Amino acid sequence: MVFFLINYKQESKIKVAKTQRSIKRGDLIFIVFCAALIGAFFILYKTVSPVSGKEVIIEVENKAFGSYPLSENRVIEVNGILGISTVVIKDGEVYMEESPCPNKVCIHMGKISDVNDTIVCIPNRIYITVK
Repeated sequence: MVFFLINYKQESKIKVAKTQRSIKRGDLIFIVFCAALIGAFFILYKTVSPVSGKEVIIEVENKAFGSYPLSENRVIEVNGILGISTVVIKDGEVYMEESPCPNKVCIHMGKISDVNDTIVCIPNRIYITVK
């Protein structure tokens, strides 16, 4: 019985010693390398800007409503199934200024100007795409 208790204490010390591990030099080098790689990708992503679009295409219920150049400032009244939505093209960007939809998600989508960016008002069935 005494032998079992002594043996149990030695095994528990061995288990504790195996679970405690410090960071080695190779681990630290790997962590620094991964952080530098992530930083390089982030900088590359931020510096390479997407291509700006040239025109805005507006569709209502999957039917073409109109195509407008981004270079000309204008306000467009679009009649959807819930009512009239106001689309604004200003300074090379397009955004939804007013909409009768309940949650106003399309308004909160903000300004867009890059190719294939979209603003969608699902309740009013209006789709705005930059091409």
